[in-house]
Amino acid sequence: MLYLNGKFYDEDTSSKHYQYGMACFETIMGLSGKPVFFHEHIERLVKSLELLGINREIDYKGIVEETIKRSGLEIEQEFFIKILVSDRDVYVKAEKIRHRYEEKGVKLGWINGYYQNELGFLKSSNYLVNILAREEASKNGLYEGIFTNRMGDVTEGSISNIFFVKDGVFKTPSLDLNILSGVTRGKIIEILAKVGVPFQEGHFKKEELEHADGIFITNSLMKNGLLWSNSFEGRRLDKLEIFHIIEKEYLKLVGSVI
Repeated sequence: MLYLNGKFYDEDTSSKHYQYGMACFETIMGLSGKPVFFHEHIERLVKSLELLGINREIDYKGIVEETIKRSGLEIEQEFFIKILVSDRDVYVKAEKIRHRYEEKGVKLGWINGYYQNELGFLKSSNYLVNILAREEASKNGLYEGIFTNRMGDVTEGSISNIFFVKDGVFKTPSLDLNILSGVTRGKIIEILAKVGVPFQEGHFKKEELEHADGIFITNSLMKNGLLWSNSFEGRRLDKLEIFHIIEKEYLKLVGSVI
């Protein structure tokens, strides 16, 4: 017997894995009725589930297409899809996107109350640290907060990957810091190689980010692939010209796959 939201049930149909955070999810941008970089997102989802010992045959493409159709978003210019999977449950949602770009840049700063989640590489429903970190950032007037690990290395944002520029060299934390292998992060790295700018993945300390010439964050729902930072810890920053070039290349890449 169980009680849920005012009703009693004889049998619990929900997954214990789902209840305890042993599920994985993806959030995918949609344009003109189609999910963007769908294959990359599903590939990451399947690999994440395998790490939890969950191996399921699921028609993701069919389910997502039907969800988009039933949501009336086939001709919608901008929307998002969320997929969450556990050992028993498959949850898919499609909704319009609201407010995906900040033309004037965003304020960033450190997350001080929490360290980087050591399972940050796994996009799981066990997301409490990220949620609390995001609430901390919001209370401090920030759009996004940036984690460090216990060794003082810069890692990632609560919902984003981070890039910064110093003396013309683009830098981003490396995946061996247990950060999420962001789909957009990977696309930005491809673009940096294409336009021929110096680039480094590595371990970087707080001081390096605090003295950067330019900073931006990425995730799959950002309209131009990135959001640039107009300040970090109160220090004013400008939008570098190279950021405009990256945005244009990203939009061209998105246009080629829809």
